[in-house]
Amino acid sequence: MKNINILEGQVNLFDLLIQERIKPKEKIIVEKPMIKEDNFMEIINRYKESCSRIVKRVSGALLVGFEDKTMHFNSQGINEFDLTPYVGLMPGDEILIANVDRELNDIQLRKLAIMDPVQYIKRKGDSNIIIPMEEKTIVINPKGWVIEYEQKPKYHESELFITEMAKESTVLANKVTKVDTNITEFEIDDLVEIEYQGIKSTGKVVRVYNSGETINVAWNGQRTAFYYKCVKKLA
Repeated sequence: MKNINILEGQVNLFDLLIQERIKPKEKIIVEKPMIKEDNFMEIINRYKESCSRIVKRVSGALLVGFEDKTMHFNSQGINEFDLTPYVGLMPGDEILIANVDRELNDIQLRKLAIMDPVQYIKRKGDSNIIIPMEEKTIVINPKGWVIEYEQKPKYHESELFITEMAKESTVLANKVTKVDTNITEFEIDDLVEIEYQGIKSTGKVVRVYNSGETINVAWNGQRTAFYYKCVKKLA
């Protein structure tokens, strides 16, 4: 065999180590669990006969109420913790099932009479009085507190009650109905009388909004919003 002279700096091909072919890394595919369209359907079907009510909250949680507790399920359908038997609701909460109704009390009915709205909502399974308005939603809770929300209420048509016939004037050509309203005008710093938690107090108007129907009053270091018919303007 003919000798092969290797010059300095050259590489002998026969001296090279045989390298194994590096296989490409296999791509690991992790299958994500299928998310059910409605994580609550199984829960609702399980408790719909035995519960007092089932409520889907604005936050996405589910409440299942019983006589001794309320089960709180997160949006994935996991029972995270238990609450008291009766949990106060917001207007935007949706009552899916109501096997037990909640009665209104005298304090609420007196407040409703003072406010004298044209209509109000009383949902089965909810002890709040809900008064729908154009821009806001007013709630009278069992303690008689008048609370304002920006949520649109969720309810059934049968739960909407008319308190009195509004005064109407009809334009025959377009059949447009106009509602006559007499709203007392309030201004900033007006001296007013309000009733909060059953106690009458004197305060000052600090803000007027919602077309004059919501009056924000400050008194004795406190401040909250009142429906205008619950505020008496002092001379």
